Amino acid sequence: MKLRYFKAERYKSLKNFEIDVDDFVVLLGENNCGKSNFFYALNLFLSASVKGVNETCFFNHKTQEPIVLTAHFNQLNDAEKEKLTPWMVDGDLTVSKEYISDESGKISANYYAIMKVPEEPWLHEDFEDYKKLDVIVGLPIAEFLPRGGRITKEVYKQAIVQFKGKYPDRINCLIDKRKNPAGYKQVLDGYLPEFHLVQAVQEATEEIKTTPTTLLGKLVGIVVRRIAQFNPAFQRLNEAMVEMKKVIEGETPEEKMTEIKELEANIQRALSMWDVKVKINVDTPDVEKVFQLGTNVVLDDGLATGVESKGHGLQRSLIFALMRVWAAESRRHTGTETGLIRERSNIFAFEEPELFLHPQVCRATYEALKEISATDQILLCTHSSHFVNMEDYRSLAIIRKTSQNDGTKAFRVKTDLFEGDDERKQRFNMIRYFNPDRNEVFFARKVALLEGATEKALFPVIVRRLGTFDHSVSLIDCGGKFNLTLYMKILNAYRIPYLTIYDEDPIPEELKPDGTEYDKDKYNEAKNKFNENQNIEDECNREFAKTFMVSGKLENILGVSRNRADKVGKPYAAVEHYSNEQNSIPNILENIVREVYAI
Repeated sequence: MKLRYFKAERYKSLKNFEIDVDDFVVLLGENNCGKSNFFYALNLFLSASVKGVNETCFFNHKTQEPIVLTAHFNQLNDAEKEKLTPWMVDGDLTVSKEYISDESGKISANYYAIMKVPEEPWLHEDFEDYKKLDVIVGLPIAEFLPRGGRITKEVYKQAIVQFKGKYPDRINCLIDKRKNPAGYKQVLDGYLPEFHLVQAVQEATEEIKTTPTTLLGKLVGIVVRRIAQFNPAFQRLNEAMVEMKKVIEGETPEEKMTEIKELEANIQRALSMWDVKVKINVDTPDVEKVFQLGTNVVLDDGLATGVESKGHGLQRSLIFALMRVWAAESRRHTGTETGLIRERSNIFAFEEPELFLHPQVCRATYEALKEISATDQILLCTHSSHFVNMEDYRSLAIIRKTSQNDGTKAFRVKTDLFEGDDERKQRFNMIRYFNPDRNEVFFARKVALLEGATEKALFPVIVRRLGTFDHSVSLIDCGGKFNLTLYMKILNAYRIPYLTIYDEDPIPEELKPDGTEYDKDKYNEAKNKFNENQNIEDECNREFAKTFMVSGKLENILGVSRNRADKVGKPYAAVEHYSNEQNSIPNILENIVREVYAI
């Protein structure tokens, strides 16, 4: 079972939050925009209890309006289909949960099923007139009901099943939303995916406990179940544990061990004034429990100690390592080796996986988590550009909270940005491996798209002289004029505010067909560069973006010596020139830079 869509209404900052969910999703957004609230809402939805829900969980603390969480699932396995078929529509499952607070603050939950139901009311299991003989005798279902005696609800349900089996073509169905259908909650609580959240401040020591809900505990459970099924020595050990229980407890009270019976009698005598009987039950643990009680992890990096004694980076890496092994073991567990089918799928969510990890480990961790998503869904929320890979741009989700009243929103790209444009797609494929510097665009308040390295190096120098520097603005060297529209298309898709600065590049008169230096190839090159101006203007989304065309060429207004530029490179020469406050800043250059850093 895979989660494909999630909606949260009135949960914390999620007033009306919707997001499509793939096998691998990376959430990006500024602090306090609601990324973690999505995780917490999903955790609540996939939990069978309402523990932790209180007034602060309701949007703007308005407890009179219920929290509603809705999820859509597909790719159900055979075991899931067998249990959930009554509530599925066209092979998929849609579930809603509603959380209500009464006047005393007590929270209760209702489960809603989106399901196909017969159009005829008398084919509904909750048909209220099933006891009225004068009503049901005239219904088509009457042939499956007893002619005498009392008709119970179970009898009527069985008649519905028989009618559907015999006359499937006579049943017209509607899609309906049903509240708390019989048996629905109990089945869902056992078959919805398990959600495992690794929080930003979570200690590795919590995950290496061997309780059933931790990563190590799950690993132990998988291994023990495999051993129990295939290892004869283990099976004999398990049988010995059963025999030990028989020796201690006895098959009858009289056969219980004498020492235990004497202890019961002694305690009972000491409690004689209470007139109670004392019975001591000695339950021998099953072998899986023995594993859990006696398992611990020791890491030897030159000094063998428990993980709690290691650095935070190693502790966090251990969590990811456990997850990789867990995923691999799960694949074995579901394969032909054991013949078993895992009945519950899994969703793993990580808050800020980059914490305590240096850049190279960040990139390796990203690839490892992406690999795991082939079997188990992975959700990440991050503030690190090392966890952004433009090759996976369809996996990115930008999370924003534009206002307190509107709440948190998600923005995703689900289509090919360059579909049908082979030339632009090829160029994008060449630059899609954005380096961390360029990946900053997804975290910036505003982006300035620049043709080359000179502007990127120079603008911070100018703006610091002007006293208006802002770290939330990202300057991106796009590697040439023809790449500007590629970046613009990406920023348009995610609605990230930007300013594109480019040279007009007018065609020199001498290169034109009637010019003194006409050369067909050079002329076409200059014409293509000039014509790109219109493509840039056409690509700009004026709702949140602007363009700034520099008349002529920017390098012509910098006032930097060509000899110096040739000797040390244009970027260095420009920085060197304007770092000297004796050199005045041209008005047009000041206007450009002020526009870049404008609020």
